[in-house]
Amino acid sequence: MRYAFKIFVFVLFLASIINAQDLSREQKLQKILDLNNQIRILEKDFLLPDAKDLEKAQKENFDVVRINPREKYDRKLLIQGGGSYYSFTKNSHDYQDIAQIGLEQNNLKVGFAGADYGFIADLGETPLAEVSKEILEVGFFANYKPPSNISGIRAEQRKARNCEANGFIFKDNLSAIVGHTYVLRAITFDRADILVALKVHRRDTDGSLIIFWKIIEVFEVPTIKRDSEEN
Repeated sequence: MRYAFKIFVFVLFLASIINAQDLSREQKLQKILDLNNQIRILEKDFLLPDAKDLEKAQKENFDVVRINPREKYDRKLLIQGGGSYYSFTKNSHDYQDIAQIGLEQNNLKVGFAGADYGFIADLGETPLAEVSKEILEVGFFANYKPPSNISGIRAEQRKARNCEANGFIFKDNLSAIVGHTYVLRAITFDRADILVALKVHRRDTDGSLIIFWKIIEVFEVPTIKRDSEEN
């Protein structure tokens, strides 16, 4: 499918050069817009998991997503990040749509801009179906209360780089291991706060990950108290 995608884009580009020579500027602009739209449609298909992944996830009653490695696809696709980001809230690979997880250099990452941050914990080979708040790490993440003042938020962002609590380690990025299950808390101020369990089902030949996932809890949208509100 990826080889076909490259051929399709090349054919579109070649056809646009051949056919655009006698067009007006307005017609050329419309041609560009039409080609971009065709590429975006193909990109959506390119980012889908394979049919066998969809079938297995549906059978097990999980959602499923493909996440591309950023170092391979960033700036090669029209979508920002090349499909390396995903929003569980919006079901979107668009970085601007509340990106809550990313893949880069085989690391799963959370917390990408401004005050946003989060935590990931590796649950090993715990079956995804068995992940609940009864598990220590999941319960800890579920009971966690993010601060609302900037100084507290910055302190938590620093803590997220490498923290140990209640006997387990959590970070804002962890190695993606096929077969392992993870719990993720993604806090996006003024937009979303979500707790998700996910399993790296498999790694495709291009390094992209097929991830099965389920929502554990959706929290009230967090807000930041500005300086004037703190006084």
